[in-house]
Amino acid sequence: MPAAPRAVREYLEVLDDAAFGAASEVQPKFTSFADPASQWTGARKGSAFFHYSNNYLIDTDHGVIIDVEASRSIRSAEVGAARTMIERTRERFDLTPERLAADTAYGSGEMLGWLVERQIEPHIPVIAKSERRDGTFSNAEFRYDPEVDA
Repeated sequence: MPAAPRAVREYLEVLDDAAFGAASEVQPKFTSFADPASQWTGARKGSAFFHYSNNYLIDTDHGVIIDVEASRSIRSAEVGAARTMIERTRERFDLTPERLAADTAYGSGEMLGWLVERQIEPHIPVIAKSERRDGTFSNAEFRYDPEVDA
């Protein structure tokens, strides 16, 4: 591959990055021949199309974009982009947010725990998994008995 132009080499390398090809083990339904790193998505409730997500880390007190990270348009890649931006901002500028606001896509227990470990207060709705369709127990299956604390 050394004979390939720099742009081609960089493009092929990014396919294995956590924000793109390695973001999910799930094989996409469709792959763009022109841009295999893009994600086929119907997230906007219209016709599906190939897309990327732009993820921004913004200082809302001062109206400044601190960092930007592109990713595939899937939750795991976007959450990974948020982590990358937070770590990169800490390393480059010795700056860590006190709070992080985001939508429900970032509300997994793993992501919320990651933020709390770094003393970042999450303002993120928790991903609700109370109703289960996979044969596991839902929240409704459990009752708390305060007398026996079980």
